[in-house]
Amino acid sequence: MIGRVVFLGLLLVCVAADPEENSGLLKPSCPDTAEILACPLNLAPVCGSDGNTYANECALCAQRQITRVDILIAKEEGC
Repeated sequence: MIGRVVFLGLLLVCVAADPEENSGLLKPSCPDTAEILACPLNLAPVCGSDGNTYANECALCAQRQITRVDILIAKEEGC
């Protein structure tokens, strides 16, 4: 019985430790200072947290700069 309580307590701590870390969203590696003028044409789709599919991470970063919205990567494939 004590073992179950300890296990459940540890499980609760792990789940509640950092909700942002467990959200599954990734911060894209966008340049902080430079304006994006052009992106490569490689097709490596990413799904943005805004629900849109971008051709690659650079295209997502360009959209972040244009809209000034903090779009994150929901998954590394199309939405």
